[in-house]
Amino acid sequence: MDLSGIRHDMDHRFCFALSTSKSCGASSKNPEDGFARFAIRIQTSAHDVESVTLHTEDKYLHYYCEDRLRMPQEKRPSPPQGFPFFGRWSTAASYEMRRFATDGIHDYFEVQLDINVICLRYYFELHGKDGSTLFYGDYQFSSQPPTDPEKMFDCPQTLREDMLFDTPAWARNRVIYQVFPTAFAVANDDAVSPSAASPSATPLHEEAQAARDALAETASRNPQWHQVPATGTMNLRGNLRGIIQALPHIQELGAGMLYLNPIFVSPSPHKYDTIDYLHIDPSLGTEDDLKELVEQAHKRDIKVILDGVFNHTSRDFFAFRDVLEKGRDSQYWNWYWLDDWPLTPIDSPEQAEDAAGTPNYKTFAYFGYMPKLNMTNPEVQDYFINVVCHWIKEAGVDGWRMDVGDEIDHVFWKRLRRAVRNTNPEAIIGAEVWHPAFDFLEGDEWDTVMNYHFLKAVRRFVASGEISASEFLDQIGFMKGNLHPNAWPVMWNLLDSHDTPRFKRLCGDDDAKHRLAVGIQLLSPGMPMVYYGDEYGMTGDNDPDCRRGMAWDRAHQDDATFDWYHRLIQLRKRVPAICTGAVISSFADDDKGVIAITKSTVATDDDLDLATPREFAYRTQTDAQRLEHLAERVNDGASVTLVYHNSAAEDSLSGFDGTADLITGKPFDGTLKPYQVLALAKGDVTAACQD
Repeated sequence: MDLSGIRHDMDHRFCFALSTSKSCGASSKNPEDGFARFAIRIQTSAHDVESVTLHTEDKYLHYYCEDRLRMPQEKRPSPPQGFPFFGRWSTAASYEMRRFATDGIHDYFEVQLDINVICLRYYFELHGKDGSTLFYGDYQFSSQPPTDPEKMFDCPQTLREDMLFDTPAWARNRVIYQVFPTAFAVANDDAVSPSAASPSATPLHEEAQAARDALAETASRNPQWHQVPATGTMNLRGNLRGIIQALPHIQELGAGMLYLNPIFVSPSPHKYDTIDYLHIDPSLGTEDDLKELVEQAHKRDIKVILDGVFNHTSRDFFAFRDVLEKGRDSQYWNWYWLDDWPLTPIDSPEQAEDAAGTPNYKTFAYFGYMPKLNMTNPEVQDYFINVVCHWIKEAGVDGWRMDVGDEIDHVFWKRLRRAVRNTNPEAIIGAEVWHPAFDFLEGDEWDTVMNYHFLKAVRRFVASGEISASEFLDQIGFMKGNLHPNAWPVMWNLLDSHDTPRFKRLCGDDDAKHRLAVGIQLLSPGMPMVYYGDEYGMTGDNDPDCRRGMAWDRAHQDDATFDWYHRLIQLRKRVPAICTGAVISSFADDDKGVIAITKSTVATDDDLDLATPREFAYRTQTDAQRLEHLAERVNDGASVTLVYHNSAAEDSLSGFDGTADLITGKPFDGTLKPYQVLALAKGDVTAACQD
């Protein structure tokens, strides 16, 4: 057994509460009895450990009842009322752990249990595939079960409950629609708000098409709207009222959350150099426009979140302007990271590209016109906490996406979370991080992040072909194995954004490959983040070309791509197994580029057989039998098998006789078409296929 791969830390990353003793809805015990649902995890080397058993006991009951515990079992009195744990004097219990994820390097095991103790004491029993058995407790290995309590791990229940990672229930598995405001939509001067008519007065498709036609007419007045490539200085004059007018389109697509890139006062089209955080940029509209946007979006069950740029400001922000005027005498000197005086402010990106123009103060990247805030300063923290809570209270926004989140002080994020939860307990906090942000996703800072790890995995699998099918599953398994389970359904799974090339361009503008990637995105748990225009097949290179004007006119729209997005979004809403089902089995064939994942909402512990992707890739007889079992579990919509075929050639997939594709409603004939996506189920699939 490889001891170097075994890891369990005695903290809230490996032992944590899923619900408290006051809200233990998922628990099999009565929450009034003080039980809470906990999860305990351990990591091992991949393919190295056959099984893991968790052994637990009450840390303190043993001491309290030490003399009684020495009595023979048959003579022990009934336990006093104060100790309900397991309802007996002997508190020892054992639990078989389940391997719930693998990444090709490590396997991840977990068990969930209901506890009611002051402190839980536990250790692990590991059975290696080489036949060896080891016991692990208090960071020590032994060949025998530990009898000394000091050689076990401890988990204090109350402390872990106080650290509960709770994410907004409304957000789980919703579809996000990202809008770059200046390039999205310009309202007609005489445009009528969608709220003027009852939502049921006009069929949604007709309402959405009318809005698209009106927005196309307005966009046609701007000769730059469809300029290719887009440039960083282009301002297409999109506005908030245009977004209001576009709400029927967003609703028809199926999105349930609208993410707006920055809308506050700024001199640039991108508005990441903010001058005033408490006012809307006049070119975009007014505070009343934002309030109406939120109100009308809520009527359509669409949440709205804003972009918070708190890592840096514009050089014209009041605090930095005061520093430029007064130097070290400015009361805001410590609001920034200033190395020297006088400062060498840089006014434009063009100047910043000149090496001689490197500023003598910290900035975002090396852009002197965006000086970096000192977010360790309590005054700065107070100011921006007030900004966040102001817009939640005054405009009713449902949360925030935080720019450059991993370059800002952890203490600030902890303070901000407490303030946001006190203002609106259901508000969501997400952030931009381009790598796995596990240290920010521990329950006391953010709820979620833009999942660039997901983006990179899909890009490498589909667009560039750098990784195989099994390696793709490994990369997703890495995230699942390391993320808190309450973060998993709210991860913002994106394919592209305002900072990246359009995914379709990365696919060489190949529609089939793009739709395969979209299939993976929309049929995965979490919150798929759709960048505006992707639903019509918009393309473009890296920033700023990815910020072209929205394709409102029909000549620039790919209706087949819109239909693909719409179908898959509706399917993920109709078939619970897609987002919330337990993974029963997974299969990867690297030669054919095939991935098949079976998920079920009626899975039992015996069904949860997560054989590693690499084991499946060898296509042994055992694997064929597993694939047959996987196919048998697909029945009546409670279970579904998601198939992704990343190949330009036709291939065969056996074992799924009698299944139909929920996406098309057609029977599956065993042939995989190039870059095909399938959602296979048995029984009557008519209801799931209805639009």
